[in-house]
Amino acid sequence: MYVTAIGFENVRGFTGERAVNHLPLPALPDGGSWTVIAGRNGSGKSTFLRALALCLGGPHVARNLVQDFSGWITSGERSAWALAYIRPAPSVDRLTGRGEAPNGPVALGLGWTDPEEPEDGPRHYGIPAQPQLKSYGIEEVTSRIAARGPWASGTPQGWFCAAYGPFRRLTGGIDEARRLMLASGPTGRMASLFHEDASLSEGVAWLKELRHRSLEEQRDAGELLETVLDLLSDGLLPDGYRALRVNADGLWVAPGGDTERAYPLREMSDGFRTITSLVLDIVRQVQSAYGTLDAGRDDEGHPVVRMPGVVIVDEIDAHLHVTWQRRIGDWLRTHFPRIQFIVTSHSPYICQAADPGGLIRLPGPEERCAPEVVDDALYQRIAYGSGEDAALSELFGLESPYSYRAEDERRRLVPLERKVFAGLATEAEAREYRERAERLSSSRAARVDEVAARLGDGR
Repeated sequence: MYVTAIGFENVRGFTGERAVNHLPLPALPDGGSWTVIAGRNGSGKSTFLRALALCLGGPHVARNLVQDFSGWITSGERSAWALAYIRPAPSVDRLTGRGEAPNGPVALGLGWTDPEEPEDGPRHYGIPAQPQLKSYGIEEVTSRIAARGPWASGTPQGWFCAAYGPFRRLTGGIDEARRLMLASGPTGRMASLFHEDASLSEGVAWLKELRHRSLEEQRDAGELLETVLDLLSDGLLPDGYRALRVNADGLWVAPGGDTERAYPLREMSDGFRTITSLVLDIVRQVQSAYGTLDAGRDDEGHPVVRMPGVVIVDEIDAHLHVTWQRRIGDWLRTHFPRIQFIVTSHSPYICQAADPGGLIRLPGPEERCAPEVVDDALYQRIAYGSGEDAALSELFGLESPYSYRAEDERRRLVPLERKVFAGLATEAEAREYRERAERLSSSRAARVDEVAARLGDGR
């Protein structure tokens, strides 16, 4: 399935003029896309992703992942709703029971109502709240198709969606988080977005199981293991590192596949572990959801997984060096060509990979306007400009790329420069001017870029 549009009202900060009103997401021919949600701290990026994930998972999944909805309704409001429109992938998304199949987008929605609201008061959606949800209840609102498809009891047949929080640990986690991560279906696939203590340790355990089965001459397990190692080795890791082998100690990586310099993944940096565990878990969850893995190679020889679905990632840039941030979007989109990635980020380099129509700005906490897809002029500047161009745009609101120390030096330099060029500077002032100019000389190219960006933006 794929998400085609989203709407929220009175969900935390998304209220009044900041409510989300049928925000469209890009729909590309092959289904896969890279959508980036950008905004300042406090703009609601995590809330945006969590509300979307709950719509896709349905009421049963929502009750498993969130024990208390008391903070979800905007302060002073009595009810809230969230709605996602999805498009099925007919070849893999199945409906249970009998009835008509959808001939267009399917609406998946959840509503929250203050239980103190009078029975004759206004309600967005009609099924009463369940009492076990403490001070707030959650209501269901959708067509019968949802209950036969993405919200089907047990494990839905297809309708793949996985969601990840910003930590994505390879090990650890408290018992409750482990229980949720091991749950079947959407609950386990979305747990880390809602529980920061959840880890993605099952990915390495899955590789160990595949290795064990391959040693027992189960051919499909051996082929799947080779597929995963090939995928992890195709330019994902920096400095030419490759996924070398799997044994009882876990996954081993080595620069250039050098067997003499192999290291267990658990001893590598946070960046290595975070991105490897994410990719590994996506493959594991896709294989688990569909029972198969349509893997192969694209026209350029890259290993690819062709299964469709939605993958949500909060703070995709966490722990990643800027060189990694610059390529991770294109890497994921290339190797999972039919996956719709919906991510949040503070990084201009992550935003540069966004597809047309897939760069969404969330207003700051004090702005009274709705989230919106950025216009074409801003998209072009970010997608085809430099990282600095993106950082200085209204998407990020950075006024200058320089440190406060450098800005102070520049302020002090201006009056000295005027005196020097007017021939009015003393010998001491001329010397001070030369010293300050020398300190700032390494940034002259950046200053030219900044001026050009500001002129292009009308400032």
